[in-house]
Amino acid sequence: MPAALEFAAAMDALRAGRTGDAVPLLEAALDRAPEYALAALNLGMALMDLGRLDEAGPPLRRALAGLPHMAEVHFRIGRLAHLRRDLAAARPAYERALLYRVDHVPALAGLAVIERAEGSKVRAEALMGEALLHAPEDSTLALEQAGILLEREAVELALPLIEDVLIREPESGRAGLIWADALIAMHGAADARAFAEKAVACDPLCAARVAGLAKLLEVTDRHGEALVQWHLAEALAPDDGQILSSLGHALWRQRDYKAALGILERAVRLLPNELKLRAALGEQLFRTHRLAEAEDVLRGSMRDLGHDHRACATLALVEVSQGLQEEALATAELTGGENAMVLKLCSLGPYHPELARPEALRAAADVLHEGLLQNLTPYEPQPRLPRDRLRVGFLSSAFGAHPVGWFTLAGIENLPRDAFEVVLISLGERTCALARRFKARADRWVRLDPGIEEPALLEALRAEQLDIVVDLGGHGQGGRVRVLRHRCAPVQIKWVGSQSATSGVPNLDWMLTDRWETPEGYEPFYLERLLRLPDGYVCFEPPRYAPAVSPAPLLSRGHVTFGCFNNMAKITPRVIACWARIMEAMSDSWLVLRTHALGDPRTRDAFVERAIAAGLPPARMELHGAVPHEQLLAAYQDIDISLDPFPYAGGLTVCESLWMGVPVLALVGGSFSARHAFSHLSNIGLADWAEFDEDGYVAQAVARAGDPAALAALRMSLRERMAASPLCDAPRFGRNLGAALERAWQEAPLTA
Repeated sequence: MPAALEFAAAMDALRAGRTGDAVPLLEAALDRAPEYALAALNLGMALMDLGRLDEAGPPLRRALAGLPHMAEVHFRIGRLAHLRRDLAAARPAYERALLYRVDHVPALAGLAVIERAEGSKVRAEALMGEALLHAPEDSTLALEQAGILLEREAVELALPLIEDVLIREPESGRAGLIWADALIAMHGAADARAFAEKAVACDPLCAARVAGLAKLLEVTDRHGEALVQWHLAEALAPDDGQILSSLGHALWRQRDYKAALGILERAVRLLPNELKLRAALGEQLFRTHRLAEAEDVLRGSMRDLGHDHRACATLALVEVSQGLQEEALATAELTGGENAMVLKLCSLGPYHPELARPEALRAAADVLHEGLLQNLTPYEPQPRLPRDRLRVGFLSSAFGAHPVGWFTLAGIENLPRDAFEVVLISLGERTCALARRFKARADRWVRLDPGIEEPALLEALRAEQLDIVVDLGGHGQGGRVRVLRHRCAPVQIKWVGSQSATSGVPNLDWMLTDRWETPEGYEPFYLERLLRLPDGYVCFEPPRYAPAVSPAPLLSRGHVTFGCFNNMAKITPRVIACWARIMEAMSDSWLVLRTHALGDPRTRDAFVERAIAAGLPPARMELHGAVPHEQLLAAYQDIDISLDPFPYAGGLTVCESLWMGVPVLALVGGSFSARHAFSHLSNIGLADWAEFDEDGYVAQAVARAGDPAALAALRMSLRERMAASPLCDAPRFGRNLGAALERAWQEAPLTA
């Protein structure tokens, strides 16, 4: 087909909205006629519209060589730079476009947006006003001008522009959001919400006004009601990218990750050049364990739209979740600031053989601590109220079937009722049996929205007038420990929930621990004081639906089966190397791994390659993705010995394995997270299943596997042994926890 015919077919596809179909036709036209500048220009524009910005540069440069005096070419080159946040390159390109065509509206608008971003609002208003003179019906320009006017506090000039757009384009989510901003500027948030409610009642089919109301409900911390309105707006305008983006983020804040993912995928197709939106999509793919896709989206976002700290931080989490600890650490270095320190301290460092050293984690915590000391909200100590019981608040997003729930429920339920008033402050809502037990124990149940902003959360916590606040979230997913830097109660304690090392958070007074997690002499590694319990630092609540313990599979199979059900982040190259040595020594042994990441095909294939390179025999390995919890517990019936990973030890997985009769072999490290298994094993009298070096770990695995009779006997006694141990003695733990809280209170300053 001649180049001219291919170009004509491509233009037909573009006019019909089939941009993806036009690209190969334009590429073919250029292959036949490299000098075809109009084909190059339209190819660059099409690639930009598809969000493939990294590919758009070469054809646009070819177009410039052939059409150096065309304003549109210069504008598109400027627009590409602008989308990639290179304002220094965008400005001169826009100015050159105006040299060739003084009334080039998009170039005028582009310069106005740059001036606004750089703080020159008067110049921005003038440029956007000039653009509007040439295109008075352009809603995008009108909304940009309204935004500039709002920043100049000229709401009386902005509102008519917005209202005109609302009449012309009632499905414009962007118009609705800017309308909400204007109402806030005019009335304040609470009155603006009431005004919007009346406006929506009068015009209930206007998606834009419904979106504005949804935003105002969010601003006033009525997130549940806001979600209803976002759904309504989406029903009224299903193809509006801004509404879809807002709905996706609202679902995310409610932790409905699967629903959020589907909505954000639709939004990105409509708004492929929105940096934050593409980063959000990558994060939702990560939350739903689609790791390889998450990596592609995040890398693509940064390749097309430039470096972004949020995308970079999420990519580091994706990499460590794939077992790529070194790669994740390198990526984290690019994030900078507080995010980099949190990653090193909580999400990456504890998994890395070198950074998991307690002195390294303390160093990261010190840097984070210094940053979090900035802009503290003053805390005014209140006189201690005369009351018979200490008022203790527990802050968590995981009051339910979650590792935090399984480890804290028994202790909280068994706190002496005559000594403690229990306030459970829940960031979200869970509906499982454990959640109902938490709620039943609470003297006061406070539900806060997961997306609550820090100032509102701080106000809510201080309003509870707690004597002690206990954080159960840390820096992990859903955790809000950083709000405690402002101080919310006279005594503040960290317990469970992303408890891998010292927190780095100012004003955290204590860390709840035990003598195995933090032996005497470990105090220099912690910013908090160490509040040691006499037994373990947690109490395990065994799932009531756990299957019965089955006979050791080695008795019927004739060979030992090792297993590890921990997440892939914990399976470092050194762990794999030790497992390879064990399996080489036990030539008929099998290894079964089960975790979310292995359900992702590309992640699984990459792991297999690493495992084979390290010497693990693929023919004697079984790899499984995640299954429902009851099935996960039942899967231990096929395991003889659990091999705990290192340096980040198992916590809940250790307890579940032991409850199912499967002994756990652990390697003890120096950090808090490297000693979880050691604490649990010590509490049930199996401290000799913990080793302190890799050679001992390998040797003991081989020795234990070589004694089938002892393994079989231990298996059938483990559940009873565990049930009778301090690890599962809820009343005993409740008394110990109460005594520790009393001690923390007694040692608090009298005026604090």
